[in-house]
Amino acid sequence: MTEEEFKPAALARHRGLDGLRGVAVILVIIFHSGLDWLPGGFLGVSVFFTLSGFLITSLLINECENSGRINLKAFWGRRLRRLAPASLVVIAAVIGLASWLSTSVEASRIKGDAISAVLYFSNWRFIYSGHSYGELFASPSPLQHLWSLSIEEQLYVVVPVIIAGLFAVGLRRRGIGMVLLVGVVGSTIATMLISGHEHIYYGTHTRAAELLLGAALACLFGQRIEQLATKPARPWSTLYLLPLLGVILLAKFSTVDSAWVYSGALTLFGLLSVVCLIAAIQGGPVRAILSWSVLVRVGEVSYGLYLIHWPVIVWLNADRLDMNPTALFGVQVVVTVLLTVLSYWLIEQPIRHRKVLRSVPVALGAFVASVVAAVILASAVLASTSGRVDTTPEVLVTLAPDTTNVNEGVTTTVAGAMPTRIDRTVPLNILVIGDSTAENIATALAGASDGNLGVISGGVLGCPLLKVALVRDRKDSQQDVAYCPDNEQLVRDHVADVDAVVIVAGVANQWAFQYADSDVWIEPGSDQYKTDLDQFLFNIEDIVAPYGLPVLVFETPPVRDNPKILGDDISALVRWANVIAEWDATWHSVKMVPYADALSDPNSDEGKKERPDGVHLAEDFGQELARVILIPRLRDKYFDALSEMQETGCRSSETKSLDIEQCRVAQ
Repeated sequence: MTEEEFKPAALARHRGLDGLRGVAVILVIIFHSGLDWLPGGFLGVSVFFTLSGFLITSLLINECENSGRINLKAFWGRRLRRLAPASLVVIAAVIGLASWLSTSVEASRIKGDAISAVLYFSNWRFIYSGHSYGELFASPSPLQHLWSLSIEEQLYVVVPVIIAGLFAVGLRRRGIGMVLLVGVVGSTIATMLISGHEHIYYGTHTRAAELLLGAALACLFGQRIEQLATKPARPWSTLYLLPLLGVILLAKFSTVDSAWVYSGALTLFGLLSVVCLIAAIQGGPVRAILSWSVLVRVGEVSYGLYLIHWPVIVWLNADRLDMNPTALFGVQVVVTVLLTVLSYWLIEQPIRHRKVLRSVPVALGAFVASVVAAVILASAVLASTSGRVDTTPEVLVTLAPDTTNVNEGVTTTVAGAMPTRIDRTVPLNILVIGDSTAENIATALAGASDGNLGVISGGVLGCPLLKVALVRDRKDSQQDVAYCPDNEQLVRDHVADVDAVVIVAGVANQWAFQYADSDVWIEPGSDQYKTDLDQFLFNIEDIVAPYGLPVLVFETPPVRDNPKILGDDISALVRWANVIAEWDATWHSVKMVPYADALSDPNSDEGKKERPDGVHLAEDFGQELARVILIPRLRDKYFDALSEMQETGCRSSETKSLDIEQCRVAQ
């Protein structure tokens, strides 16, 4: 039997359901555009989950009742044939384009994202990497949206097995539906008990409730719903407009950081989606609205739209096209639609309706071969990315060769002893700590080094210098940063291997923060903010003291005047700059490395080429800047610090260690 034979006739290609798909994908696309029209548009994914659970379970239950069992191999083969080809093409296209379209910060994640995407494991990769969905617009991955497809595929493996098992032991529609409702309750409880927004948002177990609600609906009321499709509208069917309006209002007034989203409310939204699903089938004004031809057509190609729109938005951005947000959105939509139509007619439809990959073994074999090919392609095309700094801490990029410094007949290592005369030509090894700006600078330094500079990077996206639990950015978006490394521990781990610790703090260090054992927000510019940062530097100095290492701090240049970066509070940059300047003036062993003078106005055309996202250096520009400016100035400041430490007695000529009190400039 074919999939079409198992479909309930009344529900096959129902216009109202297609229209509901259309509404869901429109919500998601508008949200992803970055416009503030629908800040809760991410809830459209929940509609997809519920609708998918309903339709898939309808197929499975009907197959059980018609044939007495579920052919799992055939089911999975159909799912792969329907979903995998288009997604694999998109992933392959992203891999190919990433090598020259992405910034270094974007490209650093794409290899891992691509491999996890083809294996339908993206959601768990984002959980375990600590990637915040609240940082969607900060250095985004063009494959980030595939987390939802991973959840669906994972549940497509589990749910059919559960239904087949329950049917085999004698349960029928009602009994199976009740078991699925127990799963909904369990998933909801898990959501309410788990801490961490990312774990809740990306978790298969926490998002299962939305899909299982649709599945339970198919079991408990599927036959009745099929009958509704053939009956005329009832007088009270107008009331179904309320849940549809509720979906739109929640999309308008919610945000991805709304606390209610992570307190079991996703299940409630799933229930709202269930009612909208019923209304889309039953005769009445809701079905009439959702059967509007434009919505139906959008719904028919919703899968392709979802796959394609996010890479288009990531790469066709304001930095590249220099357009106002509304016009830019128009261009993004046009390009997305054109590519979706091509995908629909050249990939999806031929495979779906012609005898392409119809054989289950062939379909599964093709999928496995495609996965292997995608992994090889990702590794080959993005090979240069693997040599860059990764987003995880403690990644060795390169180390300078072991060298000795001969001065006045005494051979000493660079970091291990203080020569009478300083040889400024010796290679150096540095540890870089900070946020994505640190990763970005470390990548540039490592790429531009000709062997005179080794780099170990601990820079991680969205991570402040201090070990805190939560941060609140300038848009008042709260983010869980428990995944961030402990920079003090990072210095302890590598202090014996390097000649200097380099601090590079970008946007993340200008946010308010909260410690794990406190509910008090420490605001940038406050006395406590300054006190805690000073204590952090003192702790670093204490760690490096036995090794006699200087600490170098890169200044943070002005960023683009963009609400997505700093909101309306550009003064946060000034406050952080003041902290750096005071460190430089207060410690003999601390030197600031300037480089803002080598950058163009971030809002100018040239500045947009230098820093496409307004913050991070473009790859080619960053390496050239590192070669001409950053490395020479970093080395100069390092040796200047050694000279000053020696002259002031900050660094002992005998023990080669630092006297912390002596290293502090008399106040």
